[in-house]
Amino acid sequence: MSETTSIDVGGRQYDAAISRPEGDGPWPAVVVLHDLTGFGNDVRRHCDRFAEAGYLALAPDLYRGGNVACIVQTLKSIATNEGHAFAVVDGARRAVMERSDVDSARVAICGFCMGGGFALVAAADQAFAVAAPFYGSVPRSASRLRGICPTIAQFGTRDSAFVSHGHRLSEHLQELGVEHEVLFHEGAGHSFMNQLEGLAAVGGPYTPLRAEYDPQTEAVAWAKLLDFFERHLPAAPES
Repeated sequence: MSETTSIDVGGRQYDAAISRPEGDGPWPAVVVLHDLTGFGNDVRRHCDRFAEAGYLALAPDLYRGGNVACIVQTLKSIATNEGHAFAVVDGARRAVMERSDVDSARVAICGFCMGGGFALVAAADQAFAVAAPFYGSVPRSASRLRGICPTIAQFGTRDSAFVSHGHRLSEHLQELGVEHEVLFHEGAGHSFMNQLEGLAAVGGPYTPLRAEYDPQTEAVAWAKLLDFFERHLPAAPES
């Protein structure tokens, strides 16, 4: 089960969820970024499942406990592809890489919705081995992703707001010559990997996003992610 820890970002402390695999390591690791609804049970669930697969997982609270200023700064980062959110992601990356029980050469990044967009851009700007964004926004210019690592991205075909971003990403990564898989899951909408709560769960299916948890699609997508990670970021060092 995940525990709560903290990371330093510019002298400020941010809560983060951390899940560790069994054994002593050093393990590969994943920085996990929550969706627009915030830091909660769902991102902790993803950290736990990464740990079960052999990866140390760390998920920072981009909103810093619901701090209004941090939420506003995070939302600004969506539009500008720079700033607050990326400083927090980098703080999480550094915290992971400095751990003695982590292999710093084998650190990935994964994100959902808002976090998927952040994961994609951070993977171009920071030192990650693999990126796994889910239904996140994609920059208009391929040059913004120059330097990105091998990437697996997944979208739902019923997500009318973001499915075009998936096609754009496929074109960008092809243009940049980056090894990638961009997958489209038939019949799934936005948030098919996320167990939404509250109003997001009630109203999500009725929006253009068709945002709704889909356990069957999640199982397929998770298997695709682990297969890609195993090829590019093996959970155990090769003998």
